[in-house]
Amino acid sequence: MTTRFASLSGYLLAAATLMLTITACGGGGGSGSGSFYEGDKGPDTYYLAPALFDANGSPTSEISSASPATLRVTVTKNGKNGAPISNVVVTAETTAALISPAAGTALTDASGVATFRVEADTTKGAGTITVSAEGPAGEVSATINFQVGNSGLRLGYLDENGMFMENEIGIEPDSLLASQAVAQLSMVILDQNGDLASSAETVTFSSGCIASGQAILDPVSPIVSGDGKVSTSYRAAGCSGNDQITASLEGSSAQAFGTVSVASAQANGFTFVEAIPTTMVLRGTGDGTTDRSEFSTVSFKVIDNNNEAIGGIKVNFSLTTYVGGLSLSSSSAISGSDGIVKVNAIAGDIPTVVRVIATVAAGDGSSQQVSTVSDVLTVTTGLPDQNSISLSVGDGGFVIENGFIQDGVTRTITVSMADKFNNPVTAGTAAVFTTEYGTVDPSCQTGVSNGERLGGTPAEGECSVLWTSGNPRFPTLTGTEFVKTIFSAGYKCPEHNGRSGPCPSDLGYTRGGRSTLMVTAIGEESFIDRNGNGIMDEDEKDLFANLTEAFLDNNEDGIFNPATNICAGSGANTPECIAGQEEVFVDFNDNGKYDLNNDPAVYNGLLCPVDGNGLWCSRELLNVRDSVVLILSDPTNWYISMFQGRNEVSGTTASGGPYQVYISDIYNNRPPAGSTVTLEANGDCKVVGADSFTVTNTTAYGAFAFSVVTGGEESEDGSAENSLEITLSPEGGTAYTKTFGCVPTPAPIEEAP
Repeated sequence: MTTRFASLSGYLLAAATLMLTITACGGGGGSGSGSFYEGDKGPDTYYLAPALFDANGSPTSEISSASPATLRVTVTKNGKNGAPISNVVVTAETTAALISPAAGTALTDASGVATFRVEADTTKGAGTITVSAEGPAGEVSATINFQVGNSGLRLGYLDENGMFMENEIGIEPDSLLASQAVAQLSMVILDQNGDLASSAETVTFSSGCIASGQAILDPVSPIVSGDGKVSTSYRAAGCSGNDQITASLEGSSAQAFGTVSVASAQANGFTFVEAIPTTMVLRGTGDGTTDRSEFSTVSFKVIDNNNEAIGGIKVNFSLTTYVGGLSLSSSSAISGSDGIVKVNAIAGDIPTVVRVIATVAAGDGSSQQVSTVSDVLTVTTGLPDQNSISLSVGDGGFVIENGFIQDGVTRTITVSMADKFNNPVTAGTAAVFTTEYGTVDPSCQTGVSNGERLGGTPAEGECSVLWTSGNPRFPTLTGTEFVKTIFSAGYKCPEHNGRSGPCPSDLGYTRGGRSTLMVTAIGEESFIDRNGNGIMDEDEKDLFANLTEAFLDNNEDGIFNPATNICAGSGANTPECIAGQEEVFVDFNDNGKYDLNNDPAVYNGLLCPVDGNGLWCSRELLNVRDSVVLILSDPTNWYISMFQGRNEVSGTTASGGPYQVYISDIYNNRPPAGSTVTLEANGDCKVVGADSFTVTNTTAYGAFAFSVVTGGEESEDGSAENSLEITLSPEGGTAYTKTFGCVPTPAPIEEAP
């Protein structure tokens, strides 16, 4: 509904006030501030008194394109009441209007007056004219302020009969406006002759709802008109009640007014918008960032029957559970002009899942409620636990082709981490890497950044680093002295009686070319939660896996050898102690010694309840860890051995089998994953069964092994050259072939007739 004011006297009185007061010295109207140099009975001083006059000779402070002003500057001697001075050059300057003469200078006449014409420029607003003259006692100056506008312009609208309704805004429809509905605001600008203004004029609309964003104009204010017409649509976007609108004409005192009455909005439903983040950490364990936030901001959108957003609606909030002290930042909120309403769900101290419920009264006048729920929010530690951290090796696999002889061969190492509930750890969880041989990026952050040499943004709950082949490749202290090869003294292979050569089993410490790589992260131990309440209860205090401080397990025996009594004492020269003497540990508590964390052995993690901390468990964290072994392949020589049972086939195979074939480098390491082995029988020999094999991706000890069966029947003349060729085509290397003799089955002897 449009409300017109019965009396405009209040507005017209305000409009009659000048928009900018002219500063003057001892004058009124268009007089400016006089200035003179008083001196001390020396040379005569000049006094300047500027004043503006309209076409009728009346003082003014306003100019327009239709009504220029005359600037008169009176120059007198020794004060404003002194004698006028003729033939004085007066300069007038301004940036807000045009002054003529164009030179900006004029000469005073016999009355001491210099005259200028001041015309409106294209820019409206207030301005200042500075006038100056050079007198016997030096330069003097004065200023006068003015307003550039379009005098005589009026603001209003034309009614259905074409009558001009001054100082009023035309509003259609002239009735109660529904929420989200649109009204049209229309106005005209008339000049002093009652015609539509042809000059470019700017109108600004303002109201309480416009200022708060609960009413939207299209086009937006201010609006420029070049034909004297102004129109814009007004959409009620959350506003309700009476919204008083004021339209103001720039550079003029003209204004118009109107009121739009908006009905209260009626809700029809909700949509869940988002929750940021979807995972919260337990109360008291956050760090104030979105990566480890103790609250989630949940947003809903209130809509009407047309699925349009509704503002100004009160929405009530609740949770599906309040376990562990879960709470909300507020029980209700008012939707904005975009229909959006937000609330914070605040984590408690028990891991759980929860949803936020949003409820509002239905818009049909009934007592029914309209509700919706958010997506699932998770309250967790956000920290990795020991049984949820793992390492994987990217393309190329565990065996590094040419890794023993070539620098710069790379592998992408990826760590994946989850918390006790196997949800991805919070973004930004740091993973720290250490390697026995080669080089590796020092760290990466899950979901945020990979290692510095790899770059890129990883997926949630994981990140990757780059491992690169290079020195060291042998133990630092012992070098190659204790490194086992397939030709070492004391060689013994459990699978055969050979004195050397590839063996499918472990040859023992120290293993050549095997590099342990470890990752650590700050996390918690794993435990069995028998009652599923998400915390370690006192009766579960023994159901966990105790962790020592993390260490780089060079000899792969699962023990930090330098700290054992055997390796620290009489057993220091045993193979396992020698192989593990360069192992290093991560001194998590910075006490300078390796800790078994068994005095007493209690669960460490944030799932230790507050009342159990220091009794049957501890809320102190530790390093979770995982390791992987990379095998540096030495392609200098490949070795292929064949055995029947435990006995080596030295040169020739007899028809049949099966024969066991073993392939390795000098350190008894298998070829890189993806390498192929092909069998080719020549002459009367044949390969029975598979004639090709692919090396699998594994870190298992020992040579690559497979079985072969030969057959074939000897030709009648027995002249064929029979052989079996075994060819290894290693990834990234040169093919190697070893040939064995082959004896086919003798041809049957035909009986004489």
